[in-house]
Amino acid sequence: PVAAKTLILPAPVAAKTLILPAPVAVKTPPAAMIHTSSSFSSADSHTSSLSNSEPCLTSARQLEEPHELPHWEEVQLNLVSARDYFASQLYSQLAHVPATICRKFFVRDSNDLAALQQVNSTEYRTNLCKRFSVHALSGIDPNTKKYSKGHCFELDLCVKVRDGPVHLDSIFNRVVDLNDSESIVCLSNEDGQATTSAAECLSDIRLERGECFHFEITESPSCILEKMYQLDRAYALRNRIHKTNVVIKAMGVFVNGNKEIFKRNSVNILARWREDKEVMLIGKSGVPIFLIYTPCRNVFTSLDQVQTSLSHLEGKVEERLGKVEERFGKVEERFGKAQESNNSRFDEVFVSPVGMFDTIMLQRIAGCDEHFTGAEDSLGLYSN
Repeated sequence: PVAAKTLILPAPVAAKTLILPAPVAVKTPPAAMIHTSSSFSSADSHTSSLSNSEPCLTSARQLEEPHELPHWEEVQLNLVSARDYFASQLYSQLAHVPATICRKFFVRDSNDLAALQQVNSTEYRTNLCKRFSVHALSGIDPNTKKYSKGHCFELDLCVKVRDGPVHLDSIFNRVVDLNDSESIVCLSNEDGQATTSAAECLSDIRLERGECFHFEITESPSCILEKMYQLDRAYALRNRIHKTNVVIKAMGVFVNGNKEIFKRNSVNILARWREDKEVMLIGKSGVPIFLIYTPCRNVFTSLDQVQTSLSHLEGKVEERLGKVEERFGKVEERFGKAQESNNSRFDEVFVSPVGMFDTIMLQRIAGCDEHFTGAEDSLGLYSN
């Protein structure tokens, strides 16, 4: 037998103890240096500014922050997005123009509150409702709002042009049909006067570098007055929003929804604007004010528009066919009369030779009778 070999195992290695460093004390930064998700810091400015309908939630600590300034972000207008589908579609239809856009404004101090005092008063709100509200146009809450430090106002399309000059109609070229006089209403032109030549007014507006325009967006034609009040409020805060004196070249409201209601409401507002425009700050500003209807363009609305167009064309075709049938009936009637006239003339032409022949024959017979009678008389004379 082979002698068994002894297996010699190495000596066990002593386990090493993992020594962790002492925990480092976390220092809490001062309140002014804390940035939360609703702050407009450089790191999160892009995502914050792209949410149009995102609620503004501010903590008690944020209300005390002095750095909540209007956030202006450099963008290409047609690349701006929003949670609201109609607003997002409208942004995508804008021209590819480099601009700076402000989406939110926070009330910072007593100066901002003082700037809001006039437009926020009960008297101002009540007068506005009294002058412009109609049955299909919702009014404004006449009660004074209690704005406080940290309150957030959202701005739909407050834009400062980075490269100029550029005409406003070229920016809105795909948003509104300038050839459709019912889709755009100009309340005031550059002279502050009421006008209806909206397309010309829009084409005349030229923006230089650093100049602004501000439009609000609504899906409901009944909310036009509310959006006009938001423009009025932003105009009261213009020096706070822009920080410096700025030239605002145009303001207005983009409207979706039922076009017939838009036309009726815009006409009613235009009629009252001529007499009561000075009730609003924007009415006294001399800035051109526009109400623009723009349909929400997607696959479903495009198909609906095609169907509407086909139905309209079908109606026109049926109408023209009816007119053709009516004209054809008149032609048949005229042809029948002409045929009757020709038949009567043909009968006259056909009967006339026969009548003439009969007359001649009768005359000849009568002549022969006279001749024979005369001969007989002569014979009778000689016989006697």
